[in-house]
Amino acid sequence: GEGGARFETAGTTLHEDRNIRLWTLDDEVLIASLKTKMHTISPEVCEGLQQAIEMAEQDYQGLVVWSGDEPFSAGADLESTLPAFIAVGVAAIEDAEGFMQQTMLRLRYASVPVVSAIRGLALGGGCELGLYSAKRVVAMESYIGLVEVGVGLVPGAGGLTYIARRAAENAATSTDRDLLKFLTEGFTAAAMAKVGTSALESRKLGYLLDSDIVVPNKDELLFVALNEARAMFAGGYRAPHRRQFPVAGRNGKATIQGQLVNMRDGGFISAHDFHIASLIANVVTGGDVDAGTLVTEEYLMALERQAFCSLLTHPKTQERIMGMLSTGKPVRN
Repeated sequence: GEGGARFETAGTTLHEDRNIRLWTLDDEVLIASLKTKMHTISPEVCEGLQQAIEMAEQDYQGLVVWSGDEPFSAGADLESTLPAFIAVGVAAIEDAEGFMQQTMLRLRYASVPVVSAIRGLALGGGCELGLYSAKRVVAMESYIGLVEVGVGLVPGAGGLTYIARRAAENAATSTDRDLLKFLTEGFTAAAMAKVGTSALESRKLGYLLDSDIVVPNKDELLFVALNEARAMFAGGYRAPHRRQFPVAGRNGKATIQGQLVNMRDGGFISAHDFHIASLIANVVTGGDVDAGTLVTEEYLMALERQAFCSLLTHPKTQERIMGMLSTGKPVRN
């Protein structure tokens, strides 16, 4: 709304380039506002976010990621990704994905709280940016989801790693320790590219936590987020510990794979959808390891990168990407 326009010149700008503005309203909490088209996340945006974290850790109580207009972020910047891939091959893309993943971990383990103020679309990399924040403050009209399957890819900036970790955390606090049961929901949301049509539905899909705050009036989003960051800092915020967590392993993968075979043979999903979903299953279950094996986030992120890059070279994925770029609609192939 018009609330956003007022802020483009408000406050004190500390750094600004064509991708991001780092500024403050109160000298207590740093604000990062994306400036790219649809607030897509490019390597340059990741550089800006890493710079924001460094500044916030040194001089501020926290960092709020907020933009004056919608969407929060439509995801990774496909338009710059594909030409780069065609020009220089998969290694460059693997580096860019790795840098994006590293940025997400930097957000998660920052020594000050990172709060994402979300309204409108938070898709793909935008969803991941939210997931790796310490807290999310969300307008009711928010549409959150991992949608990469629509362009023939898998979530590649930590989304699948998050799903595996949350499943392990949920299983650990439950009387029913069956990890696979907790994994199924997150797997399905990513494999079917489900998007929450509201904040409440996004919470059901697992993209918001019970502790996240839903704000009825989106014009108050920034203020609620700033207050939240200050309150977390005042409460003695500590970054989470880097912990290993158990995965479902090859047995879990075989179970999911069995369900996928039925869907493919029943004509519910195409052969390429089956291929992509199998790759997603491989990542969220931890690959070729025993059930209960303890893994790190970095280990799963390496599997994510491999899956993402293997799909980029696939003709059917390239058809989906080109179709989306030229028509804005997903190609069913």
